[in-house]
Amino acid sequence: MSKEQIIEYNPIYRKQYEDFIHQAGIEGSAQTFRKDKINPENLDPKSSFWIALVDDVIVSTSYAQRSFITGTPESIRKCRYHILKKHRHGRYGFKFFQKQLQWAKENDFKHYYWTHDVTDKAINELFQHKRTYMRGKQDDKYFKDNNFQKLKLETDFVFHDSPKSDMIQFVYSYYIDENYIWQPTEAIIKHEHNGFISKPKDIIETKYF
Repeated sequence: MSKEQIIEYNPIYRKQYEDFIHQAGIEGSAQTFRKDKINPENLDPKSSFWIALVDDVIVSTSYAQRSFITGTPESIRKCRYHILKKHRHGRYGFKFFQKQLQWAKENDFKHYYWTHDVTDKAINELFQHKRTYMRGKQDDKYFKDNNFQKLKLETDFVFHDSPKSDMIQFVYSYYIDENYIWQPTEAIIKHEHNGFISKPKDIIETKYF
């Protein structure tokens, strides 16, 4: 039986991380792990990089990054997430979510969020609690989890981090401090929606043109 661990990155896994980056590049995610974007051995001291190990091989990663990008460093943004294709059904997104959420609580963050491309209908239906993977009872537990059920779709704005990018993303929030009012000022476009956007490029044009 395979041994699985979800842990914070440690330099003892540098070789495994380099192997992971190589394979992620082959799978089309080379840009995600450029050294100017993420160096797990030189992080912001209030951020945390996580790895999923299966039999001592890194199969997935996720960065819990202090959200300077939105002007709200009291928030944590889940990003730099990739699962190697061979392990796509490992549910590592959910597993990282639980570990990172506990870490964020222990480090006095008020808010945790996750973003997804608005054009990815299947993944957004999952996060909007409209469907599950329907692969059996083992998967159901992830969707029924209380923390996952508390993820809230932000309907007043969308995430857009660069004028060079033509991708906008829905934002899903977990409010660690239930009295906290999140007011991001950067990397967003104010746009009311109901979880479906038919012409995302039109929204980008309203911001930059």
